[in-house]
Amino acid sequence: MPSTRYSSSPRKYPHSSDTELFETPPRKRFCPAEDEDDLSYSSASPQKKQRRQSPKKPFSSDLNLEQALRLSARSTVDHVTLLSLKDVPHDERSIRASIKSIIVSSKRSVMKHFTKAKHLPLETELYAKWLEGVEYVAVGLEKALGAKVPGTRRRVPGFGRSIYAITFYLVDEFIDEVSTHHDGWTSPDEPSYYPPTLSLVEEAKDDSTNGRSDIAVKGAEAILRRFDAIMAAAAKRYKVERGRNNPSLAERISAQEHALAKGCCLLCEQTGYGSDHHDIGDVLMKHTRDVLTQWKNEYDDCEDQLVDSN
Repeated sequence: MPSTRYSSSPRKYPHSSDTELFETPPRKRFCPAEDEDDLSYSSASPQKKQRRQSPKKPFSSDLNLEQALRLSARSTVDHVTLLSLKDVPHDERSIRASIKSIIVSSKRSVMKHFTKAKHLPLETELYAKWLEGVEYVAVGLEKALGAKVPGTRRRVPGFGRSIYAITFYLVDEFIDEVSTHHDGWTSPDEPSYYPPTLSLVEEAKDDSTNGRSDIAVKGAEAILRRFDAIMAAAAKRYKVERGRNNPSLAERISAQEHALAKGCCLLCEQTGYGSDHHDIGDVLMKHTRDVLTQWKNEYDDCEDQLVDSN
């Protein structure tokens, strides 16, 4: 999936029909405004003004995201563990590093699985297994989205940004890993964790591969739909929490929707996931892309109205 990652991997064409290399549109790096996390208190009251200017809770840089998500996915999870998911880093480099670690753990586990298997996997089976290996992330995030303030029926606020970031970069990293493997590129500086897969010739000779491929595709699509639902819900909360009167965030959301659409197109082409009669993967992450598009369009409409009124 196209992104502004800090990586040594070569840029890839998002679709075979594209003639130009896609790059995420240049944009200012989004940094939360100084008062973005604070409630909008009136300055009329000295007490309220003091609350607004009080120092923020210090950011915890010691969050082990993979461990926190695994703990959150357990049948019994404490409230503090769920709240720790809010401490996801704001900067892209840090969160990508955490997500990369989660993907590598899944790849390592899948490598061991297929090493003991009696047959070589199809590429679609390999990628589906990678997704299965991170499905605990979906479980943990679903619990966080459904968490209630203790003793009340109110949902815990403040999860929008962190859950949206986790799901966006997880899907982004997965698509990038698929693209890297599909193109046969590996980094000399780190293990690849790529088990041998059936070649096209071997697939053609094996009558069972069609059925196996269908099962893998359906399984992968089900997991992607689950992440789609989580990301769409988180994006809606993110918009309510921080999206009002925030042009830099609206710009970033627009760029991410564009990159997500391109990435889904590429993933469909390389795996068959989300394939329809047009084979363009337009159904992948569709709920999320619709939410992001609406967010961007609503902001553009407001900007146009302000221009017309002047």
